[in-house]
Amino acid sequence: MTQRERQRQLRIVAEILLVHLPDRLAADQPLAHDLMAVVATALTAVAEDAERSAVAWDKRAYHLRADEMRRTWAWAEAAAAYAADLALDERPLQMIDIVKLRRLIRPPLTRPARRQIGEPNRFRGAAAALARQRERMRHRPVLRKPF
Repeated sequence: MTQRERQRQLRIVAEILLVHLPDRLAADQPLAHDLMAVVATALTAVAEDAERSAVAWDKRAYHLRADEMRRTWAWAEAAAAYAADLALDERPLQMIDIVKLRRLIRPPLTRPARRQIGEPNRFRGAAAALARQRERMRHRPVLRKPF
């Protein structure tokens, strides 16, 4: 994933948080949870990619650049975890939850000029998929490296 793709993921997050979720909170809570799961997945991808890029910089001995990359994107992992917790929480999502998540995201989110998500209903079931993924990760054995 490049910087451009990370920015695309952030535009999708901005569209969901600023356009689609506020409309769905009162009308369709299951879809709101599914959209929040999509936000969690996008932010997780951004955090993982930033770490992969930092590791690549470290391998080339550009440690200052790697540290800068980690500092710049450090917020993404916490925001992804919060979004995932909201998506999997049984209680209804509220506007205050969206506001708190937006505060965790470092670059200020702006309403997109052009929508990338035509039909949010295509994300139905995303929260259930996220729950299954978490369950698989919980039961996966931890492999330890020998000394």
